[in-house]
Amino acid sequence: MCEKKQSLENSNFKTGSIIGEVSVKLFAGMAESAGTKELRVSVKQYTVAGVRCALEARLPQAASLLSRSAIAVDGRYGTEDEILHSQSEIAVIPPVSGG
Repeated sequence: MCEKKQSLENSNFKTGSIIGEVSVKLFAGMAESAGTKELRVSVKQYTVAGVRCALEARLPQAASLLSRSAIAVDGRYGTEDEILHSQSEIAVIPPVSGG
């Protein structure tokens, strides 16, 4: 799904081309699944959707959790088409439950 969506949105980029890297902070189940609280991923586009796709490729075991998680950019929830910068603070916020 990510490849098709990205190639449609970024028709000026070659399919599969990497344009940069971003650091992503992980919390709760995402951190457990990745085995780390922060990682760098190569992205094909500097958007929240691009980060989500890069994370799906890097952490296929966490794809289901990632699809239900919010992605925060610079301290606020980001939209899928939000443009990022290489220095943006990006965090994956998995769903939480309380009691």
